[in-house]
Amino acid sequence: MTCGAKTRAGTPCQQKAIFANGRCKWHGGCSTGPKTEAGKQRAALNGNRPKQKRSHTGE
Repeated sequence: MTCGAKTRAGTPCQQKAIFANGRCKWHGGCSTGPKTEAGKQRAALNGNRPKQKRSHTGE
């Protein structure tokens, strides 16, 4: 099973990694963002959070 979306060359996409919607990661479509007011408020806060130190040890 392949994606099958038409490429710029006019041939079908041969990508084998398919999502539930039947298309690959390039032809599946981008996220359209949050729809609810609560989701929009959460998204607006993402850039304002202080960075947290991440360690690879899991602590």
